[in-house]
Amino acid sequence: MSTLTSEQCAFMCGIAGFFNLDGRPADGREVQEFVDSLTHRGPDGSGVYASGPIGLGHRRLSILDLSELGRQPMADRDRRYHITFNGEIFNFLELRRELEQDGTTFETDSDTEVILAAYRRWGAECVLRFNGMWAFAIWDASREELFLSRDRFGVKPLRYLQEAGRFSFASELKSFRHLARFTPRENVAEMRNLLARGGMSMEETPFEGVKRLPGGYNMLVTRDSVRKWRWWRTIDHLPAVPNTFAEQVEQFRELFFDAVRVRLRSDVPVASCLSGGLDSSSIVCALPELSRNAGEREARDCHHAFVASFPGTSRDERPYAEAVIEKTSAEAHIFAVEADDVVKGVEQYCYDIEMCGDRLSIPLWMTYRNLRQHNIVVSLDGHGADEMLAGYDRPFLNALHEEGSLLRSPRQTLNRARTVHGIYGSARRGRKSLYSILADNDPVLRANRSLMHRGWTAFEHRVLGKKESPSASAASGSAPWAPMVPPIRYMDDDTRDIAERLGPFKGFLYKEFHGTTLVNVLRTFDRCSMAHGVEIRMPFMDWRLVTYTFALPDDAIAGGGYTKRILREAMRGALPETVRTRKSKMGFGSPMKHWFNGALGDWVMGEITSQAFVESSLWNGPAIRDFAEQRHRTKSWTKDDAQRVWRFVQANRWRTAVGHS
Repeated sequence: MSTLTSEQCAFMCGIAGFFNLDGRPADGREVQEFVDSLTHRGPDGSGVYASGPIGLGHRRLSILDLSELGRQPMADRDRRYHITFNGEIFNFLELRRELEQDGTTFETDSDTEVILAAYRRWGAECVLRFNGMWAFAIWDASREELFLSRDRFGVKPLRYLQEAGRFSFASELKSFRHLARFTPRENVAEMRNLLARGGMSMEETPFEGVKRLPGGYNMLVTRDSVRKWRWWRTIDHLPAVPNTFAEQVEQFRELFFDAVRVRLRSDVPVASCLSGGLDSSSIVCALPELSRNAGEREARDCHHAFVASFPGTSRDERPYAEAVIEKTSAEAHIFAVEADDVVKGVEQYCYDIEMCGDRLSIPLWMTYRNLRQHNIVVSLDGHGADEMLAGYDRPFLNALHEEGSLLRSPRQTLNRARTVHGIYGSARRGRKSLYSILADNDPVLRANRSLMHRGWTAFEHRVLGKKESPSASAASGSAPWAPMVPPIRYMDDDTRDIAERLGPFKGFLYKEFHGTTLVNVLRTFDRCSMAHGVEIRMPFMDWRLVTYTFALPDDAIAGGGYTKRILREAMRGALPETVRTRKSKMGFGSPMKHWFNGALGDWVMGEITSQAFVESSLWNGPAIRDFAEQRHRTKSWTKDDAQRVWRFVQANRWRTAVGHS
């Protein structure tokens, strides 16, 4: 393996590199500039390998060793294989022991060296043995080929660019602006899709030619070809589950606690971002038991809980978070997200976020900044649970649409309607009566099958350029805000077919987890956290827990009027009852109505009335400006108004920053 000393070393980071397919020697200075654009992801150092046609770069965020040991790019002992790696292999200790039994020797204690050894031993199939999150590139100097891989669910990002004579890759889109031979051009179709729908397509990016490697895919690049293939499908790995719910709960609890345990492997303190919701609270409440029995390489300093509070707004979940803190005796770091602070950071946020999603997620960005200010660089977060355990109302509504009559399956239909009613207890959808939910969804009672679309505001229709109500037209003029766009590819056909085979409820969850909602959530959280050099680890994204959950029957996931039924039962006694039995769902976001009608309003109007915004070729600037001026003047912004306008404001800031306005 490498010639480094045998100290513990593992790093989160940013990676970048290129392969000159035409044989030109790689310029080490260009590699350095390319990877240094990712300094925020790895502020603790950098490394470059340039030899022949290959250039690999690495920015280091130290997690298991703060010294200079174990720097990347790393080579094996024979210097045939060279790797640049972003992520963590949480089961690297177990894999190391397995490889040692086969005669492999190691010179470091890093997971990076384990990846190299595993690739030497098993080739591309090694990724099936990894439990973790990763994006890495391995250069085979003997065969002159570049192998790239991304983890099962796309937690760690990887972008690539294929041009005549060169293949390039990087952790973030912005980095490609630093390639000497590349001039970024705007991907107009993808930008219009983002404005119309708020979510990104499967592989496209806002830069023409730059693609995403989807989660669960590998690539092999040679001078003559670029081959991409899917190496992971969750459906192929579903285990057998116990027959009784009690046994299902017991096994779920074991898997969940072990998923948290392996993510405690760190030589630096570990924190949690605590919202007060069920998912993040479950992680925090698992820590006391795990830290009392901490094993090899597991952090004992793991009781820091960071809470973002929104005083005076309807989005403040502080009381729930405080109940968890009291239950666990966690060290609380509660900070108020004030509109004045948002104004100060919003321009940098818009650049860091890279057009991921359509929400103003700056509280997340500020939370991770707060972690960094407290010298915390690892956070355990609860992403993934909503999408596989039905934390939203959409899978229930979809099942009600598809499964048919109240008269045919009254108990199941009533249970699902009752669950939908409880999810958003104080929100617009939550105020619907059970009868109105059934009337909107049941073919016997409803006149229209489109409940999910009927909740859209007139302004969503306006963005899509569809026919809208007279009141909306009168409010904002007759022209659409942005052109209509054709349907896009959120997921591949294989994922869509699998989801259809799983049925309307679990199939919808499968799509949300693998192809739509979660993909955008992961992108947003990666940019918000890594903008400040903070690694987030997600126990609910452990592949063992994911496959187990998708193998469960529907009634283990939701039942008795509750979402996430099995998680609630698994955490009985560990969670405060006020949190465990809580039905209302808030989700991550911002008090946008409050901010738009307050301190952020002037900044927003400055963007909307700018020449670049009004004259944009991507949207109807005058129509949006006139609408926004009326709302701003009368302080009458609604949450929906603000969220839909924000898409365009964020796009304007991004385009200005990258020179596309």
